[in-house]
Amino acid sequence: MDAVQKVEPPRRRAGPLRSTDDDLLLPVAVARVLCLDLLHQLDVPEDEATLTAETLVEANLRGVDSHGVTLLAVFAERIRSGQIHPGRVPFVRREGPCTALMDGQHGMGPRLATAAIELAAHKAGRTGLGAVSLRDGNYVGALATYVEGPARDGFIALAMANATPRVAPHGGSEGLHGTNPIAWAAPAATGEPLVFDAATAHAAARIGQAAEESRSIPEGMALDATGQPTTDPAAAASGTLLPVGGAFGYGLGLLVDVLTGGLAAAPMGREVPLVSALNGPYGCSFFALVIDPRRFGGGEALAAGVTGLRESARNITPAEGVEAVRAPGDRARQTREERLTRGIPFTRRGWTALIERLAATGLDTSDLAKRTE
Repeated sequence: MDAVQKVEPPRRRAGPLRSTDDDLLLPVAVARVLCLDLLHQLDVPEDEATLTAETLVEANLRGVDSHGVTLLAVFAERIRSGQIHPGRVPFVRREGPCTALMDGQHGMGPRLATAAIELAAHKAGRTGLGAVSLRDGNYVGALATYVEGPARDGFIALAMANATPRVAPHGGSEGLHGTNPIAWAAPAATGEPLVFDAATAHAAARIGQAAEESRSIPEGMALDATGQPTTDPAAAASGTLLPVGGAFGYGLGLLVDVLTGGLAAAPMGREVPLVSALNGPYGCSFFALVIDPRRFGGGEALAAGVTGLRESARNITPAEGVEAVRAPGDRARQTREERLTRGIPFTRRGWTALIERLAATGLDTSDLAKRTE
């Protein structure tokens, strides 16, 4: 039998970066092409590469830059170390009419999360509720990209993921659980679905951005390595994050661990490996819940109510110093419209740092470097 030859995907030509005095603007089409080229170099299958590229670019479009194109470096490092295994397909370990436990086999996070939310939506369509827990997962990126699809189809969708234990419990000085994000979306009678996506703790990305811009972080975001409150981003980077809203964020962060790692009989809390430990599986978990409102008070009634709720929020008189009251998702949609036209902004320092991290994994970054010449 003839040996099977590996066919390399054709390298795509991407256009130039536009620049301003302080930032580089990456056109959306160029961002997609660059993502695909780099993922192909990492031997990510075409379908997974396309899904991952769309997930990262969509995060940038929404303004969640910490979960956007810069995550290519994280994927590259984890694939090279063997922590992420492209091409592995999640499978169902245990299943009921409206529940399922999936095993992600340490595959590509966007593929795993998409499979889980789609299975939950399928079950919700048949029974009214679909709850899916996925273990042995990996970094999935911005959760809003997964819940918005079911909401467009008339469902309420909820997603969450646990993470490396960098967040101290309320009143504590050491990490107990991850930033443990939660996202949900609900259908609306007019306009886009109502979408909410937030971490239960202060984000490390905001601290990194403050360090890059040489400014302090607000009080209450982090502790230093000795467990003392700090406004120095450099000290916070080697310390511990704090939950949003004190005890409230702490409680929600624990709930995420219970519904992800707990339901999946997988690592939770301090059992989740450190994200920086590339010598073994990450082992994070994902949970999706999808509800069909037509099995309750009615889909049209819910959608009308959501629309009214959103408009009521927007019509609230703003507090002093606030230009306007926004509903969840408003800022992301506005940012998306702007960036589709202008491009995705990068600081020159951030772009250079991304190239250096990618090059350190052995990837050919010459095409990226040319963008800043």
